Amino acid sequence: MKARKPVQDRGIQTRTAILDAAKALFAEKGYHGTNSKEIAAKAGVATGTFYSYFDEKKPVFFEVIRGYYREISDAVLADGALEIYSLPIRTKSDFRRLVHELIRALYKAHTISPELHREITAMIYGDPEVEQLIREEENKTITLVGALLAKVSDRLAVEDIGAAVEVVVHSAEEVIHRLRMFEHDIADERVLNELEDMMYRYLFVKG
Repeated sequence: MKARKPVQDRGIQTRTAILDAAKALFAEKGYHGTNSKEIAAKAGVATGTFYSYFDEKKPVFFEVIRGYYREISDAVLADGALEIYSLPIRTKSDFRRLVHELIRALYKAHTISPELHREITAMIYGDPEVEQLIREEENKTITLVGALLAKVSDRLAVEDIGAAVEVVVHSAEEVIHRLRMFEHDIADERVLNELEDMMYRYLFVKG
């Protein structure tokens, strides 16, 4: 799959326009409901121009996925991680705040283009290449949370930190994903509070 990366300003602008158009269409119509001609038209370029940058829509989708996760990292997780790392971790309330900030950062990440997130999630189950790409991107979050828990490893109630990181991230992702993707009767805030309490007890309350 070809994904040309131009170096001149005009080419960079054209490629960005194609990716922005594709992101909007994938979010609105889904991957399978969107074709290359529509992407080119929405980007304001000729179909031939589209094919000078991408040989089909799949590499466009991959670039959109990478851009989506980069946006999450830049706007939410990186800043959130910086704030969390700067917290003083000494008292019970400090540990609770650490869990609170982590869960809220993950929740905020899901507020960025939830429609696109829904489509990306759907594609995981039908395309091994998409699944592999998502796994690579999600491993960055796993690494971030692992580094965070390593900082307080001497106070953790769990023994297997590596496995605990998987539990924390995937459990939180599943709950938050359902909050953002589906209708429900209980306010998000109430569910997040219970999720935080559950995670705090799992990580820091021994016995």
